[in-house]
Amino acid sequence: MFPTPVLGCLCWMIRSLVVLLLCAASSALSVGCRASVAACRSPAPAMMGNMAPDGPFTPVVLAGKVVLGEKLLNKVRGKLITYHAQAITEFCETYGVAREMRGALVKKAKIVGGDLGFLS
Repeated sequence: MFPTPVLGCLCWMIRSLVVLLLCAASSALSVGCRASVAACRSPAPAMMGNMAPDGPFTPVVLAGKVVLGEKLLNKVRGKLITYHAQAITEFCETYGVAREMRGALVKKAKIVGGDLGFLS
């Protein structure tokens, strides 16, 4: 079915993470920002590792850490970050976006990923 066992394993992991995401989304949606609207919109700096703030996807990442192990999770997460950065680069090349803006988009993706809990 898949050309390599690694690709099949990666597809299985992504499917599992999507199922975990759907399970976590129901509980994460009930937790809202109770502070003022301005406080909800203020960007928090993205941090790496365990210093990242909790977000709606934090339960999925923590479950992935338990299921896959921290080493494999970091490897998969790094691969997904690479694919996302490549997609941003291709978009910028297609539409003639300046290099400075591309860098800003990648930084913004890191901040948003941190806010959503993908860096937990």
